Amino acid sequence: MKKARSDRARPLPIQELRWHCDPATLGFETTEAVSPLDGVAGQERGVDAIKLALRVTAPDYNVFVAGPPGTGRLSVTLDLLRAAAAARPAPSDWCYLENFREPDRPIAIELPAGKGRELKADLDELIDQCRADLPRLIGDAREHGPGPNIARSAVEGRLEALRRKYAPVPGVIRHVDAIQAQLTEWVDSSGVADARSGSAAIPPIWTRFQANVFITRDLATGAPVVYEPNPTFPNLVGRIDHRPSAAGMDPDFMSLRAGSIHRANGGYLVMYARDLLADRSAYRAVERALRECALAIENPPDQDAALPVATLEPEPIPLSVRVVLIGDPRLYALLRNRDEDFARLFKVKAEFTTFMDRTPAAIQAYASFIARSVRTHGLLRFSADAVARVIEEGARLAEDRNRLTAQFGVVEGLLIEADAAARARAKKTVRAVDVTAALEARGRRSNLVEEEMQRLIDEGVIAIETDSKVVGQVNGLAVRELGDYAFARPTRITARTGPGFEEVVDIERQIHLSGPSHTKGVLTLEGYLLGKYGQRQPLGLTARLTFEQSYGGVDGDSASSPELYAVLSSLAELPIDQGIAVTGSVDQRGDVQAIGGVNEKIEGHFAVCKVRGLTGRQGVIIPKTNVRNLMLDPEVIGAVAAGQFHVWAVTSIDEGIELLTGVPAGQVRNDGTYPPETIHGRVQARLAAYAENLDRFVRPPRSSANGRSRAGKTLQPAR
Repeated sequence: MKKARSDRARPLPIQELRWHCDPATLGFETTEAVSPLDGVAGQERGVDAIKLALRVTAPDYNVFVAGPPGTGRLSVTLDLLRAAAAARPAPSDWCYLENFREPDRPIAIELPAGKGRELKADLDELIDQCRADLPRLIGDAREHGPGPNIARSAVEGRLEALRRKYAPVPGVIRHVDAIQAQLTEWVDSSGVADARSGSAAIPPIWTRFQANVFITRDLATGAPVVYEPNPTFPNLVGRIDHRPSAAGMDPDFMSLRAGSIHRANGGYLVMYARDLLADRSAYRAVERALRECALAIENPPDQDAALPVATLEPEPIPLSVRVVLIGDPRLYALLRNRDEDFARLFKVKAEFTTFMDRTPAAIQAYASFIARSVRTHGLLRFSADAVARVIEEGARLAEDRNRLTAQFGVVEGLLIEADAAARARAKKTVRAVDVTAALEARGRRSNLVEEEMQRLIDEGVIAIETDSKVVGQVNGLAVRELGDYAFARPTRITARTGPGFEEVVDIERQIHLSGPSHTKGVLTLEGYLLGKYGQRQPLGLTARLTFEQSYGGVDGDSASSPELYAVLSSLAELPIDQGIAVTGSVDQRGDVQAIGGVNEKIEGHFAVCKVRGLTGRQGVIIPKTNVRNLMLDPEVIGAVAAGQFHVWAVTSIDEGIELLTGVPAGQVRNDGTYPPETIHGRVQARLAAYAENLDRFVRPPRSSANGRSRAGKTLQPAR
């Protein structure tokens, strides 16, 4: 037989309730003595993945940076890309030229970086020369008849100069040849027309000789890094402008405009994945461009157009670009599961974490980050105690005192607000009191709902008891999240039990207000009861569980242990101390498991008890595995230090029920029974009485597959 427990769980000491960062251990008085952070802290995994994609030259190694906002996922990515791009040569320029044979199919010409503007200037000079020389050439044609007039002009000199200059670019040579053919044809036809009718032929359209500098590069800047904040179809793929003409709105090769993908060609393109997916045609266009390694300009189809609109079919430009999408991990999983091309095209996942281990190096990185932010944003210097207070808040945000948050965007906001608090005091240095003031002000900006709920509790509209003992009732703790603000308040959980075959009925589930996790917790509770008390006889039990005055959805399994305590209290007919609130998940063996929001839950119950008056008997029971998550508000720490409030950490239901009732849980004896005056002994006796009564009066219907009736079924009398 197991040895009986000698004492109940003891309250946690104050050193277990919050980690304290000692300013004296930081090694400086103010951030003026701290070197600014160079790079990023805590994101080694994501940085290494991005660097891999930068080293690989094979296609399809595009990147999805997965992480929550505030982790530096965009800024770090851009810094890494810009550093890599600076070491690479600038990619080619691209121009579009007239296709004299098929004007609706403009020709794409690749030029060395920076040469696009030179070509445009050279062709513009050629046009000016043509305008100056053509009257004389037409006169020669009228006098001498058709022939090589062009060969003896300044125009021919410019054409030959262009051929020599752009000899390595066959496309330009073909364009020059086409210009010469057009000029010769026009001069000859003009001379003949003038000789016959006295009027010249219609002059050529000079813009057809020009170059549309589609993309041009700066040799000194290296490869391009393009961040597209609005990745719509035209912003990415480019567009075709329709210019007015005598025949209407007609496009030509000069109407072509580059998109972000063209500008990023030869380098890197960065977008937020969610913004890209907002325009499905844009997302498909990006995938198609990466798949085909080429990109053609096209306007999205106009579904409202009454008639087809004349458009162009420009020659596609070869594509070599590394695309980086930024989004949250759930979106990455969704795309990978539902889009077969995504997994092939985005082979690199760069994960950005929300936390990092609280090591001496991490603490130093925090100080260096604060020093960098002070210089970047022109903030007041931070004292060592202010830096220590910020680091403590980093541990709280990580919800683990052995870690620090890596969401430096959130931390930076706190620094800016603490600076404002110090300036309001006309101080030249930010101190810990300013950080605390900034945190309190941040809370006040978001706690309207919390204050209203507290008012309802204070006025008795929401019934919460904190200084009494009640059978079958326990104060659970529910966290409410309001965007960037979370708070908790106690909520009454009640249980009513009696003989029957329905076991535990969750009222929230019956009215479809129970989420899957909460429903699982209730079913797990049933498993505990079956294993604990159903080995000697069937459980002839019907229990009703509910969250009193709760009219919204309930989810999560953190209420499964308080729900079980309420059932045990009802069966044992032993009252529960209402000054003690409870949180914790439970497994079928009765082990209490970790939950989330432990700090908010403790502070929420403390807030109610403080208003009612602290008695020294109040407190919260939490899972022992949550002790590492404790970073409680200093006010709670002070109350614990004064013996006015307590926090207990338990590992089992037995420990918790003893604290709540003051009665030993009881150890099983060799014959499978429990001592009669213990919790389990009283429950066992009550269930035996239920079974005896049921055997005398009713039996479960034969149609019940699991040995219990359903709601609405009539129990049948025993024969």
